[in-house]
Amino acid sequence: MSIQVSYKKQTLLGIIGLLILFLVIEGIANVWWIAQVNCEFEENEIFKSMDKEKRRQLCVDLYEVKTIGDELIPNQQSKSITVNSLGFRGDEFSIVKNDDIFRIFMLGGSTMFGHGATSDQTTIPGYIQDFFQNHNTDFKIEIINGGIQGADSYAELKLIKTKLMSYSPDMVIVYDGWNDLRAENSAESIHENWNLICELGQQNNFDVIIVLQPIAGFGNKILTEQEEKYSKFGANYNEIPLVNSLPEYEKYTSHLNDLENCTAAINLRTIFDNETSPIYWDQGHISDKGNNIVANFLYDKILEFIPKEHHSKISSTDDTDKIINNDFENQISYLLSNYKTSLMVSSILSFNPSIEMTIADIENISEENYVIEMKEAIFETQSKPYNNDEISIIIEILSKDVDDGTKLKIITKNNTDNSQIENVTYFLNIYEDDEVIFSDFFFADGDIFLLDVYTKNSNSIEISGNRQYDHNAIIATMDPPITLDGPIFLPNIEYEFVFELRTLHDSSNWVFSLDDLRVKIMP
Repeated sequence: MSIQVSYKKQTLLGIIGLLILFLVIEGIANVWWIAQVNCEFEENEIFKSMDKEKRRQLCVDLYEVKTIGDELIPNQQSKSITVNSLGFRGDEFSIVKNDDIFRIFMLGGSTMFGHGATSDQTTIPGYIQDFFQNHNTDFKIEIINGGIQGADSYAELKLIKTKLMSYSPDMVIVYDGWNDLRAENSAESIHENWNLICELGQQNNFDVIIVLQPIAGFGNKILTEQEEKYSKFGANYNEIPLVNSLPEYEKYTSHLNDLENCTAAINLRTIFDNETSPIYWDQGHISDKGNNIVANFLYDKILEFIPKEHHSKISSTDDTDKIINNDFENQISYLLSNYKTSLMVSSILSFNPSIEMTIADIENISEENYVIEMKEAIFETQSKPYNNDEISIIIEILSKDVDDGTKLKIITKNNTDNSQIENVTYFLNIYEDDEVIFSDFFFADGDIFLLDVYTKNSNSIEISGNRQYDHNAIIATMDPPITLDGPIFLPNIEYEFVFELRTLHDSSNWVFSLDDLRVKIMP
């Protein structure tokens, strides 16, 4: 006896069979496609210590990013890459910008997007956002990654006109050079595009910073063997060696100096000159470490252009007590300028100016006894390597008084030869219960940085001093002294000082490897 199957059932079974067949074919095709995907960084020296499966996954994640024209398709997710609902790499953000948000878009090609970055957080914008998370301000800084593979200055100009304007940017940072050079865009054309972007910023009330990106072999970095090959054999889109375009890149550089209506122009051509370890994994893409170095530098520059009302408040020193104190310090400093050691001069100047002292009184003070009396505690961070030296930071409490506050002496020490280092730029974060309560930049051209801390019953911590340095750092001087006032150095509370060093030995010698130098203090 035969079983009759209806035509409808036969059709349904046929459709199910076809679906199963298509799924099998798709699965096989995906396995084949993944096997064909190849990323240059998988065999690069930078990634050699990374697990092979993780390298493979990073490569696949990159190849799976989908675009339409010059924009990313929204809502994409892989293990290392997130594209949000608005088509930007990273976290979600609101189309409508609140008044308490300062919004910064960072534009560029795959180097800004983060090809080779191990996560959204280790891209250039990701690092900068993380730095701002620790910045002492109630004003929210929003860093948005507007990078997209292959974008050049033409694509960025178009993106600003057609998309970014609706998101109310406060600042746009354009990171250019490599893709324009590979596309053989002339120096005149990129200069025109940069100027047009800056005009848009002026017309629509947002700042524009133009940044020329580094390229392997175009600066003075000592290249590794692999980096040397990238420099020699890297090519433009027409397979012409890119090194032949060095004269055009030189013109790009010169055009940075004559841009109109731009907030700033930054040349990062030589940013890796002091790095001997591998940074590039091809002629233009860089590692997480390279992203961090660029992000550190740009973070410092961005701080210069954040509106002052959104920085930590800088208080004036025009109250009567501090004027009296300054007059007293000036007189004593003059009298002792060639008499006692710098330690004695700085310590004597911490006395209350209402105390009457004659020169004879000062002369009768034994330097040895004075130092023993005032040196209440010394704290030192861990040491970190820099070139062939070991660097640490020492904080010494010279004096502590209810009325006169606490005087701190801060030095940067080379533990290799036991010397003190001059021309140091510090980025200091002070933590209380794992929360940042204060952060700012300081520059000491000598080897000593003195900080007067006054504990006050107030709602905020205020810093007083002169700012005269490249990235808005407060200068360490005796007149006026640097003072920190507010609810800080309270009794029986532990504070953690976390330093990042930005210059050593010379104010132009930028350092990006001496971070997270920590020490805990209980005044």
